[in-house]
Amino acid sequence: MSEDALPIEVHWAHTVPVDELVGALTPGERDRVGTLRTAEARDGIASSLLLARTAVGSWTGVTAGSVELHRRCPRCGSRAHGRPSASWRSVPDDAHWTAVPHLSLARTAGTVVVVTTRTDEVGIDVERRTDHVFDGFDEVVLAADEARGVDDEARLRTWVRKEAVLKAVGRGLDVDPRSLVLGPGGEPPRIARGPAGPWHLQDLDPTDGAIGALAVRAAGPVSVRVTQVHLAGRH
Repeated sequence: MSEDALPIEVHWAHTVPVDELVGALTPGERDRVGTLRTAEARDGIASSLLLARTAVGSWTGVTAGSVELHRRCPRCGSRAHGRPSASWRSVPDDAHWTAVPHLSLARTAGTVVVVTTRTDEVGIDVERRTDHVFDGFDEVVLAADEARGVDDEARLRTWVRKEAVLKAVGRGLDVDPRSLVLGPGGEPPRIARGPAGPWHLQDLDPTDGAIGALAVRAAGPVSVRVTQVHLAGRH
């Protein structure tokens, strides 16, 4: 890989029960998790938040406790949801002056994923492989001239690719997914019609049970490194 390649770090982890993570969460994160109704949601959000801070910290070799996460919605301006970002909380001087990487988060049952890189136009998505797409998927998600998937796995593949690209442009599903036209889900990923490129779009399945995709607007080569993180007991 060229020395000029854009470095992209992908961190993934198995979801951990929130009771095992509560000591590593910030007060604000504990408050947020406490408002969620189901154990699955609490575990997933807690694991995702800790993994995100761990991933950002690893960019410069600092701990998750040195990182603060933020959200801002480009549509309504809310800081309760929207595109994630991060800042340094308390780090050594040499790390303080290092640019904080941009990031994108995704989660599904049992798995959380975070990508970090230098460009803000980056997105990642993941879905459980055994999930079935909803009724009417083709009509809601696919453009009229877009290839139909031969089975649910191909449809899920198309879904995560589209979601990754739409996250990368900062709008997610505020944008009609039918405005983005991809190649068939059973073929190598490509954008046939959508936001101006160039784009790097690749399938990225963190586990055998999960289907994922990564999208980044990049003019040159990229270098993607995937790391598994064991969350329990991290601070």
